[in-house]
Amino acid sequence: MASRNRRYTVNEIISMLEDEGNFERADIHVQPPPVDELTDEDSASEDEEVGYNNLSGRQLDQQATVTVIRLDGRHVVDSASDSDLETDHSSDSSDTDEYEVPANIAKRPQVRIALRDPAPRPKRPAPVKRKWENKDLPEQNKDRFTWHGSNIDKSIWPQTPDGIFNLFFDDDVINMIVEQSIRYAGSKGNHSFSTSPQEIRIFLAILLRSGYNTVPRRRQFWSRDDDVRNEAIARTMPRDRFDILVRYVHLCDNNNLDREDKFSKVRPLLCLLNERFLLYFLKGKNLSIDEIMIPYYGRHGAKQFIRGKPIRFGYKMWALTTALGYVLQFEPYQGANGHQTHDPGFLGMGGAVVMDLLSELQKNDAYHLTFDNLFTSLKLMDRLTDMGISCTGTIRANRIEDCPVKNVKDMGKTQRGNYDKRYDAHKGLIVVRWNDNNIVNVVSNCHGVEPLQQATRWSKQAKARVRLPQPYLIKALQPDNGRCGQDGSKC
Repeated sequence: MASRNRRYTVNEIISMLEDEGNFERADIHVQPPPVDELTDEDSASEDEEVGYNNLSGRQLDQQATVTVIRLDGRHVVDSASDSDLETDHSSDSSDTDEYEVPANIAKRPQVRIALRDPAPRPKRPAPVKRKWENKDLPEQNKDRFTWHGSNIDKSIWPQTPDGIFNLFFDDDVINMIVEQSIRYAGSKGNHSFSTSPQEIRIFLAILLRSGYNTVPRRRQFWSRDDDVRNEAIARTMPRDRFDILVRYVHLCDNNNLDREDKFSKVRPLLCLLNERFLLYFLKGKNLSIDEIMIPYYGRHGAKQFIRGKPIRFGYKMWALTTALGYVLQFEPYQGANGHQTHDPGFLGMGGAVVMDLLSELQKNDAYHLTFDNLFTSLKLMDRLTDMGISCTGTIRANRIEDCPVKNVKDMGKTQRGNYDKRYDAHKGLIVVRWNDNNIVNVVSNCHGVEPLQQATRWSKQAKARVRLPQPYLIKALQPDNGRCGQDGSKC
């Protein structure tokens, strides 16, 4: 794994250890830089174990030594000149049970980085062999995904807002809140607390009302001052009773929490809502996956900040929606190291999110799925094609693998509206690179370049709006293409 004739950096050692595996623990000892070299200080003490994710670039480039503790208990030291990381696991009589750390290493002022071997990785599948051709997606490929979904009778949907609300917050959901609230009050010593489904419905109604009729303090809803008092709330529930419900309303059993799930306190409600979203889904072919933000300004480990978004602070949710905006499934994002309900595997985080949101849908329904470049990869497109799902999405330039489309720099020099395409005859995918205001990369297994569409753009040179040729698969990604019906017909 390592060579005796050169010294390795922290970054190189971490990469080699991650590739090799088969160890219980590895302590990386970062050698101090020259005295006159400016360094970046880490927040941890030199005597503490620190994680390697928060190291600076200069620290990662420093030379280092490593002590590896194998699964069989042996300690192997690599100081780039004393021994080698790579060991022979055969029954050699020269092997000893433990190797001592050289004194010259132990006496150095060092930062110790603890690195543990992750869980055994599954065997990587063989790379997909692709056969790229400079042609459009064949017609037979466009017609291979036939929509078999059956529509639900819209008459089952009530016509009033409270009727629609009661579809999702039905008796099962309300009874769950009643049961968990009484259990929680008992765990806090208030065994006399009791509530009813009707009272919980009133409590939820007050919360919804307070969302658009806001006052500086909650208790002002019951104030005697006319400018802040809300008669509908004050007449429906006494103030002190509302305060008691705020204290005890609960959604889960605290004795059975998943400590790795940051949303375990509300997980039962999220699961029940996802079940009802599926139950009342007015089935349609066109679905999309994206992220949505729920505004929140308090403190929580899963709160996100996304610069440039209309809602910058809050909870980020992965959402599967219909063309009309109906949320079909959603899952809160808990951070890169947070609890995951899906295994990223070889599809990456974005691909895993897509597979997780689709997992509850009825099989053999040829949905058409669209998503942006956060999720798209050729591996994901292959997987969805095998599942019988047609899909189209923008894709990042570094994810098109070995597709020989014209490179981004050369494409930027072409006239606006030009495009280049490649068709993978092995998997039935087409990759198109189009010169718009910026270079756009799109991949699809159901839409091709033809028939060419027209896009309207502002031209600085002409000081007017001009029309540009636009490949059809790019037009199909846009919500204003006028096709959002159950069978792709116009609404």
